Amino acid sequence: MRCKPVAVSCAAAALVLAAALVLPLSPPRRQPDENGMYQQEGYWVQYLGERDEKSADSFVKKVNTIRDTLLTEENKVYCAIIPDKSHYLPDEGWPVLDFDAMAGQVQAGLDDSITWIDLRDKLTLADYYKTDAHWRQENLQPVVNALGEAMGFSQELSGWEQHAFDGFVGSYGKYIPAPAEPETLVYLTSPATESARVDNFQYPDATAVYDTSKLSGTGSYDVFLNGATPLQTIENPSAATDRELVIFRDSFASSLAPLLCEQYRTITLIDLRYMVSGLAPQYVTFTNQDVLFLFSSWVVNESAMLR
Repeated sequence: MRCKPVAVSCAAAALVLAAALVLPLSPPRRQPDENGMYQQEGYWVQYLGERDEKSADSFVKKVNTIRDTLLTEENKVYCAIIPDKSHYLPDEGWPVLDFDAMAGQVQAGLDDSITWIDLRDKLTLADYYKTDAHWRQENLQPVVNALGEAMGFSQELSGWEQHAFDGFVGSYGKYIPAPAEPETLVYLTSPATESARVDNFQYPDATAVYDTSKLSGTGSYDVFLNGATPLQTIENPSAATDRELVIFRDSFASSLAPLLCEQYRTITLIDLRYMVSGLAPQYVTFTNQDVLFLFSSWVVNESAMLR
């Protein structure tokens, strides 16, 4: 009488073992360090936290409100979200923000008059710095192509001159346990960037598109448009067209905007992390400009920072 239950138990155990051998095992979950950092594929990543649906809803509400209250019917309006580089890493157990779900939520909530531009397949892991969150300017041709296809321009970057700085350590350098290995920062120039001037809300005089004095400091990414500021205008009198562009943005646009100044005579950048959106009409008369909302997934997931 005792053998029968034992036999059944063994058979059941054999079935469980067989199932375990057939079913794929998920990678064990790993935890970032106390600063939210981890390294994978040679790239340092700062975990952005779980996807915050309420924050994404607030972001969409902000964009739609600006569209409805500040812009005109003649403004052509676009929106794109920049994936965090962790979106392009293979699953090895590290936590990542669910960018696909975030992008779908934002796209679905946008006003019908706003054109969504999907950048997911325009970037790869190699298009980001290893020690910084930002994308590499010299790799943005596919992004520029996607914007141009939607917004009606064409910009070829292959003829632009590349300038390399080999001592770049990004903003993650202060979190990396061992001294970070410097990488190369490249910025691109053309006759358009050479002739363009930047009016900065915080500075009395116009400046160049690139401030190379920033390369020797701790914030080398600030070479692009002199770093973060509430309001900037790039004027290029030799632009191919008289078109104007307004970008509601974060720091990623600092390296993108110079690539567009050949196509737009005036590019105005408004950083809502530092400027209340209701103040924008005091500095910008909205008429028929193209308007691009361009933000990183980090800002969308922390949209309370937008004013």
